[in-house]
Amino acid sequence: MKHQTNDSKHGNDASIQPVSSHEVENLQHEQHEIEQSVQQVPIPEQNPPGFQITTSLHLKEALSQVVNEYETQSYGVWPIIRSDVLLEQLSSPLLEEPSVYGLATALCAATMSQLDMDPLVCCVGDESVVIDGSYLSKECIHIREQYQYREHLDIRWVLASFFLHVYNAKIDNRNSALIFVQEALTSARLLGLDQNSQALQLSAAWQVVDNGEIIFPLLWVTERGYSMHLGLTSSSSYNTPLQLMEPIIENAHVKGMIALAGLFVTFDQCIKDYTNKDTLVESERLLRESEISSEDVNATRLADLSITKEWMRTMIWQNALSAGYLSFDSQATSLSFTFPVVIGRDLLSALREFSSEDLLPLGRDQLLKCYEVANTLADTLLCNPALSEQSTLQFGPYDFLHGIYMKILPFLHSDDALNSILREKTAETLLRAPSRLRTLSLPYLWEDDTPVQTNSIASWFG
Repeated sequence: MKHQTNDSKHGNDASIQPVSSHEVENLQHEQHEIEQSVQQVPIPEQNPPGFQITTSLHLKEALSQVVNEYETQSYGVWPIIRSDVLLEQLSSPLLEEPSVYGLATALCAATMSQLDMDPLVCCVGDESVVIDGSYLSKECIHIREQYQYREHLDIRWVLASFFLHVYNAKIDNRNSALIFVQEALTSARLLGLDQNSQALQLSAAWQVVDNGEIIFPLLWVTERGYSMHLGLTSSSSYNTPLQLMEPIIENAHVKGMIALAGLFVTFDQCIKDYTNKDTLVESERLLRESEISSEDVNATRLADLSITKEWMRTMIWQNALSAGYLSFDSQATSLSFTFPVVIGRDLLSALREFSSEDLLPLGRDQLLKCYEVANTLADTLLCNPALSEQSTLQFGPYDFLHGIYMKILPFLHSDDALNSILREKTAETLLRAPSRLRTLSLPYLWEDDTPVQTNSIASWFG
């Protein structure tokens, strides 16, 4: 499934004509009357009597099918929805809670786009309707506005905003994606999720929520990560989400979120003081040494953690480059001009452990992170001709770049812009690389003397 969005802006020149004081008074009087009439319109109660949503059986079946796909493939990424409860609520002949329908449509829009699901066709009334992410997101937005969700917030509306962010981020609607995740974060704070969720867990709306303690950290991490992709600072000053989660807990999903939030907390310290050389070096060291056992989390979350860590190390190196701290003979490896080669090697080593099925639910967010690492490595190789003088028996930096590109290529096919840039740079670097006879039975050592076992070149690209 492929989505395309074309935004166009039209500008025109219009002269501003002066108006008389009498005309101004008339306009002010009309505006006052409009304001009074608006104030007299009654705001619906939280559960207005007779407010019901009737959906066709076929549409409910389509939603149920996608919810099941969420449970099977995407729950490990967003382990916050109890699918059985949501399906039960959707099965009601009349949905008396609009936020149930809003959450379901937003969740399904995000799931269909993230998993690249084929559109579904079902009957709505007398018409056959194509159900895809675009249709479902519009349904959600329509019911949100119809119900005045901002004045009747509950946890389901918060999560609907989050999943609308996921959908728009996947199709690269950047402004909408940022606004939706910031809305979700702000709404969560209005409900007190940044303090304590115990009281909220007694509400009927909370029944559909799973692992409620990780909702605010998930929103916090998502907003920070997406803002960084856009080159913006985070809108939230809240920087201690770990206090909301019990550190000793057996739930693998909570453990995974604790680890992910921990990476962002570490990285935040660097961002706040990115002009300090020691802070950059120490932050990179903490990220590099952070580990989580594969026994503690599922494969998709482990891939998320691995990719995010290498992306953050790349961002730290870029900050050091901007601050003028890099050199060829730095005692700190992270302040070397060739450090992206080390990161590229580490990322490729991590990616080898995951299948395409493990990576697919992560969506475009992780693709952008891998792209950032690979693109930085490509620029480093193109700007450092000396790297091409490596021994003809080495398995080195050009292979790392090629390996990363081949690993993420199945996902780049849906993003022509990123694919075109990275393909051209990878091809150019490979043309500059020396022809060499690979001896793949020997480990390859790079600057930090960490061996990379190379049994077969195919194993790196698989």
